[in-house]
Amino acid sequence: MAKLEKSFQALKKGDERAFSEIYRKTHRLVYYTVYQILKDEEAAKDIVQDAYLRVHKKISSYRSGSPKAWILTIARNLAINEYNRRKRVVFLEEEKIDYFSGKPRKDTPLIDLAAKNLPEDEFMILMLCVCERYKRREVAEIMKLSVSGVTWKLNRALDKLRKLAKEAEL
Repeated sequence: MAKLEKSFQALKKGDERAFSEIYRKTHRLVYYTVYQILKDEEAAKDIVQDAYLRVHKKISSYRSGSPKAWILTIARNLAINEYNRRKRVVFLEEEKIDYFSGKPRKDTPLIDLAAKNLPEDEFMILMLCVCERYKRREVAEIMKLSVSGVTWKLNRALDKLRKLAKEAEL
């Protein structure tokens, strides 16, 4: 049995010293794998730290085999999640900021109608799902709701908006 595998088995049995050995033998490889995805030194360091915390927390789910592959899979998944999260950050142009400024605009009557008449949570869900095209799962994470809660509030907001638009003859 390889030394790294022995360290994993020892950590699984509760030997905390084994964690230091695992880190010492793998941290460079993990860092370079994460850095290759993120291209940001500080973010890579943060993700490496999160990866080793996850390794420590989930050691009981480790199955004998390839300890490096297991650590790298955890680190790579965390790095990809961070990369995707960063991709979603949108730098708003001035005209997009106007949507949320409260000033009525001629080219966005439905958005103005929704902003004036919907509760804040329903309006935000509507904007994220319909205008920004976020998936309901992503909106659920952002709003700290269940996916079914987001779906229900979105449908309710759309129903209200349909009635309001019909009344306003838009």
